[in-house]
Amino acid sequence: MQVAMRDNAPTRAMGKTARDNAPAPGTGKTVRDNAPTPAMGKTMAGRAGSPRRIVIVGAGFSGTLTAIRLLQFAAAPLEICLMEREEGYRYGGLAFGRASTHWEHMLNIQAGRITLRRERPEDFLEWANGEADRTDWPAKWQYHAFGVACVVPRLVFRQYLAERLRSAVADAHPEVSLRELSGETIDVRRGDDGYVVKYADLGEEGGVHELHSDQVILATGHLAPSQAPFYHRVRGSERFIGDPYAPGVQERFRAVGADETVLVTGSALSAFDTVVSLVHAGHKGQILICSRGGHLHGTYPTDHEHDIWQARRPAFLDADTLTPEAVVEGVGAEYAHLLAEHGADTPAEIFAERVMKAWEPYVIELISRMDADDVRMLLDRYKSLIVTSRTSTVREIGGVVRDRMHGYHGAPRTISVIPSAIQDMRPVEDGTKIRVVLADREDVTVDRVVNCLGNNTDYERADHPLWNGLIHGHRAARPQGRTHRGVEVGPHGQLVAADGGTARNLFAVGPMRQGDETTRRGRLGAFVFSIGTLRNQCFDTAMEVLRQAGSQTSGEAMNLPDTVHHCLVRSSDWIVADLDLGASEPDTERLRERLLAHARETAYPNAVNYLGAEDRTERDKYRTILTDDTADFGTALAREFGLTAEQARRTVALLTTLVEKHAVHNLCDITRLAGWDSEYAGQVKHAPKKDA
Repeated sequence: MQVAMRDNAPTRAMGKTARDNAPAPGTGKTVRDNAPTPAMGKTMAGRAGSPRRIVIVGAGFSGTLTAIRLLQFAAAPLEICLMEREEGYRYGGLAFGRASTHWEHMLNIQAGRITLRRERPEDFLEWANGEADRTDWPAKWQYHAFGVACVVPRLVFRQYLAERLRSAVADAHPEVSLRELSGETIDVRRGDDGYVVKYADLGEEGGVHELHSDQVILATGHLAPSQAPFYHRVRGSERFIGDPYAPGVQERFRAVGADETVLVTGSALSAFDTVVSLVHAGHKGQILICSRGGHLHGTYPTDHEHDIWQARRPAFLDADTLTPEAVVEGVGAEYAHLLAEHGADTPAEIFAERVMKAWEPYVIELISRMDADDVRMLLDRYKSLIVTSRTSTVREIGGVVRDRMHGYHGAPRTISVIPSAIQDMRPVEDGTKIRVVLADREDVTVDRVVNCLGNNTDYERADHPLWNGLIHGHRAARPQGRTHRGVEVGPHGQLVAADGGTARNLFAVGPMRQGDETTRRGRLGAFVFSIGTLRNQCFDTAMEVLRQAGSQTSGEAMNLPDTVHHCLVRSSDWIVADLDLGASEPDTERLRERLLAHARETAYPNAVNYLGAEDRTERDKYRTILTDDTADFGTALAREFGLTAEQARRTVALLTTLVEKHAVHNLCDITRLAGWDSEYAGQVKHAPKKDA
């Protein structure tokens, strides 16, 4: 595919402009542009011989990783359009984008756990220690050898994302291409045969364009920061920083006087990031962290290893009715029991984190049985406790805060925690200071206020034109019902419309799925949008998008139940029932056993090899093996069971699809982490299983 257009300015991490990097016509390539080509004015179905098009709205972490996965596994002509409205967030979003971070901001997760590919746990370390261009890295990091337990600057992770995207483009199928666009998507609506994406061009020429797409993946990231009512008098003040991750916000942190007093509202990880930003900017004055409950993240010991525990089902779940009062009392009693039996040798904050992980299956049950209003009330009331208990911080983050909470000779304490609710704020002394009215203690007067209350999660009242249109205009999406956090999605990220129907070609990946992560997987706190969670979403959604594209191209209807692929036994049972051969029970049982044996012994290992292949050459090899094996198995089934050619073809097609979904599911299961097979294997310790 040859496209003529103008490029945008290159991003530094990519090294060259996309035009400079673009392979020869006819090979997978990246093109950076704003203006649509004439071909964009038609639906894809109306362009004979044209490739399908997938538009990804948002090029932060989730959008970039989803594009990487599509580039890896697309085996038919495809154009991927990656749209981003803020260049400073490209390849990183709020957490890793160059607009909101600097070299002092670290990932709150060890280097051995941040691979983009769950099936290749050593991928980040191999890139960082063998491939990464360190030309622009600070001296502190230029000669740093990363190990499994190392801390990692977020800007390094952004570069990793950008370069893995570039590698995926170069390694893609010859007829698969990536188009990177700069624009703000303002509407997505159904078209004649797909979707119409309307976006405002942010380039020099401007204008509003419409881009027709067969499938759309929304990776829009977080909504705007929460704005509490007590901010209304100071919202427009230069003394108030409403978003600690906004483009250019580091300049505002540098404008804070070295000896000024700063109030930080909220005590979660964004508050820790704010302290790091202030300290990096040279601030030496007082920082007051204000939180209703006074809860604060703990700090992992330097030798900390993440562990997965098992815990008994809490006794209070046996009650016929679950009231908020009974749940709060029951959780407290069960936690006290576990602490007494298992917590003697474990730091309190780490114990809490492991218990909350072990309780995830029970969170699913709890939320499904409680009234939705009660669920939301408990999540809101105990938000700070949940968030700070679910994860601690690495020393390089937590130490910046904790060390300054203690005074030393010649280094007085500079950080204090105020456990109180804020009632009001107002400018005083000609607007040069802000008075903060607290619920149960004297007012405090500060020089600056930084909002770290987190981002809005209520999509019913989203200050976002795209989501407002999808929810209230087109009614193609609806807020997540039980938690009212994010939007309702199907098991692979398909948007659920206002009428309860699931969209076939409209998906979401990222923080807008946090309510679904809680109700479907029991995740709480930052783990509703952690690297591991989003990495799984991107992988699973990309594979489902490609499956749907393939079935639409071939005309093969694959209306599979959502959960049968979780178990190969259930998959085999369902396929036999779907065939409805009317055969005798012994023959039916023999067919079921034949399918299950083939799935376990041949199809599943081949699927895992295919998904874990290092490059396209290896993937093509395993794809050929899969194709040949499928054909041979279909022939054998037809001969052994007297199936027609159509019955045999459908049987192996269903089995292949379900086995691949099963393999993806297992690769995304944190309790079945891929084994290390590299020079770093000796650094990994697998924690022993705890008794239930």
